[in-house]
Amino acid sequence: MFRRLTACLGVHSSSSQPREAVTASSAKRSLEYPTASPSQASSSRTSFSERTMCMHNHSGAAGGSVTAAREILPATVKPTHYRVELTPDLVGFEFKGVVDVSLKVNEKITTIVCNANELKIQSATVTSVHMKTENTQPATKITLDEKAETVTFEFANAIEAGATATLHIEYTGIHNDKMAGFYRSSYTKDGEKKHMVVTQFEATDCRRALPSWDEPNLKATFDVVLNIEKNFTALSNMNAVEEKDVEIDGKSLKAVKFATTPIMSTYLLAFAVGDLEYIETTSSAKAPADAVPVTVRVYTLPGQKEQGRFALEVCARVLEFFSEYFDVAYPLPKMDLIAIPDFSAGAMENWGLVTYREIYLLYDEKNSTAKVKEGIAYVVGHELAHQWFGNLVTMDWWSELWLNEGFATFVGWMATDHLFPEWKIWTSFITADYSQGKELDALRSSHPIEVEVQSPSEIIQIFDAISYSKGASVIRMLNSYLGTDTFKIGIRAYLQKHKFQNATTLDLWAALGAASGRDVAKFMLPWTRDTGYPLVTVLDERFDEAKGEMTLKLKQSRFLSSGETTAQEDATGTVWWVPLVITTHLAPRKATDHILSEKEASITFPYSKAEGAFWKLNFDTTGFYRVRLNEEQLRSLATLIKANPKALSNEDKLGVLGDAFALAFSGHGSTTAALELIKAFEAEEDYIVLKEISTKLDSMIDAWYKEDKEVTNGLKAIKRQIFSGKAKAMGFEYPVGEDHLSGLKRTLVIEAAAHADDAEIVKALQERFVKFIAGDESALPPNLRAIAYSTVLAYSTKPQEDFDAVMKIYRTAATPDQKVFALVSLGAVNDQALVDRLMNEIVLDTEVVRSNEVPMVIRGMTSNNPELVRVRALVWPFLLKNWDLLIERYKASLGLMGGLIQLAIQPQVGQEILDTVENWRAGKDLKSDEEKAKRAEDIKAISRRIDQAVEFVRGKTAWVNREREHVAEWVKKSSA
Repeated sequence: MFRRLTACLGVHSSSSQPREAVTASSAKRSLEYPTASPSQASSSRTSFSERTMCMHNHSGAAGGSVTAAREILPATVKPTHYRVELTPDLVGFEFKGVVDVSLKVNEKITTIVCNANELKIQSATVTSVHMKTENTQPATKITLDEKAETVTFEFANAIEAGATATLHIEYTGIHNDKMAGFYRSSYTKDGEKKHMVVTQFEATDCRRALPSWDEPNLKATFDVVLNIEKNFTALSNMNAVEEKDVEIDGKSLKAVKFATTPIMSTYLLAFAVGDLEYIETTSSAKAPADAVPVTVRVYTLPGQKEQGRFALEVCARVLEFFSEYFDVAYPLPKMDLIAIPDFSAGAMENWGLVTYREIYLLYDEKNSTAKVKEGIAYVVGHELAHQWFGNLVTMDWWSELWLNEGFATFVGWMATDHLFPEWKIWTSFITADYSQGKELDALRSSHPIEVEVQSPSEIIQIFDAISYSKGASVIRMLNSYLGTDTFKIGIRAYLQKHKFQNATTLDLWAALGAASGRDVAKFMLPWTRDTGYPLVTVLDERFDEAKGEMTLKLKQSRFLSSGETTAQEDATGTVWWVPLVITTHLAPRKATDHILSEKEASITFPYSKAEGAFWKLNFDTTGFYRVRLNEEQLRSLATLIKANPKALSNEDKLGVLGDAFALAFSGHGSTTAALELIKAFEAEEDYIVLKEISTKLDSMIDAWYKEDKEVTNGLKAIKRQIFSGKAKAMGFEYPVGEDHLSGLKRTLVIEAAAHADDAEIVKALQERFVKFIAGDESALPPNLRAIAYSTVLAYSTKPQEDFDAVMKIYRTAATPDQKVFALVSLGAVNDQALVDRLMNEIVLDTEVVRSNEVPMVIRGMTSNNPELVRVRALVWPFLLKNWDLLIERYKASLGLMGGLIQLAIQPQVGQEILDTVENWRAGKDLKSDEEKAKRAEDIKAISRRIDQAVEFVRGKTAWVNREREHVAEWVKKSSA
């Protein structure tokens, strides 16, 4: 599942027909799907007599042991096959369901327990066969446990161990509007509100659509039948094999039957029903030998299908690439991609039916941006990677979610690079996933990559930058160390051995260890089982001229953004295996490998003191660690960069910038030294490096927003020095045939100059906006529209008129990305009455702004508004005032609620917000224990997000307090 909702979009803020009958080739393949064998049926489960709540020991932070009780089902039975028949209702929104579950009975029982949530069970019977004797009996009692999300069926007669059984359940459920389970999504067609229904089951919401054993290692096969209106299209994981007319409750419908799925986890089951259209192509991998052509389709609402053309082409090529790279054929006969208007995540990897938020699938060559095109390519690659990592081989339990998400993130970048090498996407990786993983993992409130989780409320909280971004970064580091060919051999072996099964992190390390001949588990376990990552400090450097060698004395310790590592932690904390990889002027594009596997060690490498001499640890910023240089060493690199911008690779420049500012934030380094480093990049021309420079300056402007305007104005002046000349030289026109990175650079430098208050750039954007809303679309190329909208609103002299114009763009935009850009830009409006209206009317009205779009509005307000002091102080009270409404709206999509909380807290600075949040969490404004208990329950599933936001604010506050005078003095001197 893809959850990073703005990183691939370039959101500008500072900081149908039924499938044909099954073909001969696909019919042959469907017969080859593995089914749940008896050995698999009992895999990874213990008996009911041993537990009803499984106890596990798992390594936690700093290598500690955590004993935890997972909320899992009794192992008395194991499902092997489901037959699901659903009759959706797109008017009354109550669907009917019938499910027959084939079970292997492990123990003598009189009760059967499975998961169910917000379902009404009407009846249940079980038919068991033991010793050739068949017995059918109804449930004598059916008990729903709302809190545990289970249903218990009791039977009069015992079912013997070793029996097989079929549990038949009839029930009804709700097509909710919470973007979870089998839910409804709305859209407008010809002025009339319409609906489609679709599923989102990961992590634990299959139970909202059917009674099920809703755990990742309880795999089974599925037969699906959907009874739908005759003018609608029905989709599921597999291809439709039969359609026939049926009459249900007096209504004439069509029943669409789908082929049997491979054995898979419940969270991957999917359905979609509605008025849909599609475009189609074929993907034909050249390897492995058993690969067969795969039908690829993109489904959309009416009138949008051509916007799916780019994603369709990418999908076909990525399927071919992965089949050949993994040497494992994609095992289904088709791959459908579908765009959903209301969708809580970015996309979801359901096997054979991948669901997407519209902005991650739909691209219009005339109206969409280059950054959106890049984002779609990556997200399609990420979700298709899951068809192998997650679907074919699934983590055994959610504690190893990173096996799904870390790998999908890594190979998603790999696929994008394979298709579009000219984009130099791996350089972007450093400013995206690599940096995001480091930022989160530098907090005490972080968690290990492998983290024990027990309940749905805990599971949802690890869909974060640790599982995704740190996971991908650690894999990238290991891939570099082992070598790409060795790594590929190991990955192929892992997939072959565990396909159609569940696997663990140790299984992965074993495969890579066998391929490399190294004890991969030994040196990688601290990276996945311990929280944090190392800071490598250069304690001393000594040059031996006679030998032509440099010796560095190094020390490793945990890096915390607070800088508050204790002496005891330093002495007894994790010792990571750190691949140092050094580059020097003697061989700038080559590296010398060294391993730091102790607290302190010295390393020696060839060196000379020639003009332009340099050394740099962490070549190409591949290792997941920080490097701490002293100020003299940092100044030396700054001098090198200024004198010879090509001396370091772009990846190494990003590493130097990232380390310098992270160390300044933590107090391990000097902020003014980091700013001097920035000034060394005035001649920089690379898009990604320039983007990182803009980001670093924005992070300071953002943190200093309450301080003297002379400081933030001085920082903006530095931005203008770097970006304004470039913006004016490149201009506002995007030539036909301009390469991808040049177009992105043009957009970046104009945006950076505008955000830095360059009067000439601001005026040009205002003039072009006037022409654009008057009907001249050429006045604002798609790549500049978001910048223009926010700039115009921030500097407007007629805010109501401009606000209405941008709001009209949001309502009428031809593409999803242009709608989003308009929506985010609204937050920049400089009229505070309109800011209040934006929050109190528009955000709360789901008829105006979709629930999944609300975080974008708040992001725009807390990032772009020219009156940040006032606006940032408004958002938290607004959330509290509307808490009951919002928690009800997002109770099934708590990832969105957690995002809102972070957007309200994290942009702020100062003790006041910290105290306010602490008092609120403690319930000091509440009178009764019942109220306090309810609040605690409300925030349980977002508690980690709150912890992280609070810690980040605390770090920013300490940074500003510590560096206030130094930065003010430096800005004053720099402006003189």
